[in-house]
Amino acid sequence: MKITIIGAGIIGVTSAYFLAKDGHEVEVIERQDGPALETSFANAGMLTPSMVDPWNSPGILGTLLTSLVTGHSAFVLRPKAVPTMIEWGLRFLSHSRKKKFYENLHRSADLACYSMKVLKQLQGDLSFEFDHLDTGSLKIFRDQQSLDDAAKKSESLFDHDMTFRVVTGKELLEIDPSLTHCAEELCGGLYFPDDHAGNAYSFTCEIEKAAKQLGVTFRYGVSVDKILKENGRISKIGTSVGAIECDQLVLAAGSYSTPLAKEVGINIPVRPAKGYSLSIPMKGWNAGPKMPINDDDFHAAVTPLGDTLRAAGTAEFAGLDPSLDRARLDALYDLVKDLYPDFYETIDRTEVAEWAGLRPLSLDGSPYLGKTEIENLYINTGHGPLGWTMACGSAQMLADIIAGKETALNKSAYDIKRA
Repeated sequence: MKITIIGAGIIGVTSAYFLAKDGHEVEVIERQDGPALETSFANAGMLTPSMVDPWNSPGILGTLLTSLVTGHSAFVLRPKAVPTMIEWGLRFLSHSRKKKFYENLHRSADLACYSMKVLKQLQGDLSFEFDHLDTGSLKIFRDQQSLDDAAKKSESLFDHDMTFRVVTGKELLEIDPSLTHCAEELCGGLYFPDDHAGNAYSFTCEIEKAAKQLGVTFRYGVSVDKILKENGRISKIGTSVGAIECDQLVLAAGSYSTPLAKEVGINIPVRPAKGYSLSIPMKGWNAGPKMPINDDDFHAAVTPLGDTLRAAGTAEFAGLDPSLDRARLDALYDLVKDLYPDFYETIDRTEVAEWAGLRPLSLDGSPYLGKTEIENLYINTGHGPLGWTMACGSAQMLADIIAGKETALNKSAYDIKRA
């Protein structure tokens, strides 16, 4: 079967690999000059099934309303994005009811845990380097109530074989001594020993090489402006190099999947949530974190990736606008300063790579993957901040659906019809 994929981010490339592994003829169309140059390029690097909480948790409405006034919240809703967010936003907020929230939490946890198993198998099959860490992750707190609430939420994930423990005082510093400078500010943390981390960009580049060895063709620098339907099927896509005929089409273009699908009457309820990051050269600094540190107060994280410290976080709803906002970047510098004041003083900002990516956020925190109502159109998008964590599992599920195989998880749970 000939399959065309739109998008060469981590979702599109892993999908291409697993589809080619099944014996399909696969072609990937990407507007950038290489793989993973947009949302997959400089994320937090965390592989954390432990942190799959949907963003629309109970109380999110107050947070968003505050952001309209202050602009300093972890979640920022820009006024220019409001017209495109009204209907979607109301549906998004409807999932913040406690019962819905926990249903969505468990669905995401299922996929995240499955994805980590697929990734482990992939690492066994292929030999590649992506700054992989298997030291776990640590979420730190500055007030007791937040720590208690988070611990209670994490307890609900025991059914997914996730483990964690509450750590305070000396035990916290034994797990990661880099927190010495801010230890007095902290009331404790949650340590998740089974979490991992790695460079999503490096991983995607390595999987692209493996996919090419399986015969996948990648066409870079080709933008898609429309999808054409004839007789109830996708017939071709309109691109910057002319029309390309399609047998089967997979939309894996992140937030841009939504406007493309709209061309053929498919509503993918995904909106872009801009996330920011700093990639800071460590230059031999060896007193940094040994694992991802997720700071609950800053709603951001720091992750060591080789010789780089990646600081990442925040969520800004500003439509399909990839521009950088100085205040959001400065908040990440403040996080580094708070955690590692001595290292912060050595940072040369001209050497820091400042970045933002548009994370495709679904209504309930889980992606939409599988077949649409159009016979030969499939989607794999809506992973939000969990694209790296869920990529391998989503790609394997999509390949199984297209092949007509039984899927490891209930495929209807991730079908777009649930929206």
